[in-house]
Amino acid sequence: MFGLGVTLAICTVLPTLSGCGTGIFAPSGTGEAPGPGASSAPPRTYTITSPVTTVAIYGGAGTITVTGGWGSTIAVTERAYYSESKGLPTTSHAVNGSTLTLSYTCPAQLTCGVSYDVQVPRGVTVQVSDREGAIILASLAGTVQAHTIAGAINATGLASPTVTLTSAAGPITASFAAVPTSVTASTNAGAVTLTVPGSAVYLVHAHTYVGSSAVTVPQSATSGSVITASSDLGNVKVKPS
Repeated sequence: MFGLGVTLAICTVLPTLSGCGTGIFAPSGTGEAPGPGASSAPPRTYTITSPVTTVAIYGGAGTITVTGGWGSTIAVTERAYYSESKGLPTTSHAVNGSTLTLSYTCPAQLTCGVSYDVQVPRGVTVQVSDREGAIILASLAGTVQAHTIAGAINATGLASPTVTLTSAAGPITASFAAVPTSVTASTNAGAVTLTVPGSAVYLVHAHTYVGSSAVTVPQSATSGSVITASSDLGNVKVKPS
């Protein structure tokens, strides 16, 4: 028998394998409550009007979506799920200096988590950490750091100069609307696909132990735009848009 971590890794790379996709997690973006005996609470939405330059989200289980916009306020929607016999997770949001932190805690129970949908000013720094679930990023222009233990990371329309994306078990896909200065995308199990403007020249470090790597963007050892893409188990692609 495979352990949970090994099963997740194999299913990430070979999703058609028998036994994969059996509902350990709810499908990304469905709003369904994952896990056995789970109930969903009504969504909770609020706004943050304090000046913020950094948004930090500490998830546990659930999809985290962060979308950049041109407004100055931050809008947060929380969707909590929990075991029917236990209480709801307790969420918190606090502004300390210029940093907004979102997090939650759960009573001891089999199923408990919170999915976040956060609209932010596109230039803020975004730091996202999740344990189980997808991370979805869109239209961001500030520094981005995203990490998940078991889940996919999907980023689109990035204009961020510095981006770091890591997953222990899950694919990473990112596309850029502007030439980045530094990109690091690393996963232990899953494919890595990066799409960057083809008008620039890059210094690319691409590596995989099990899989293939393909770099089709213009390259130069002296480029100031550095891309590092790696996977222990999965294909790596760095391609032009």
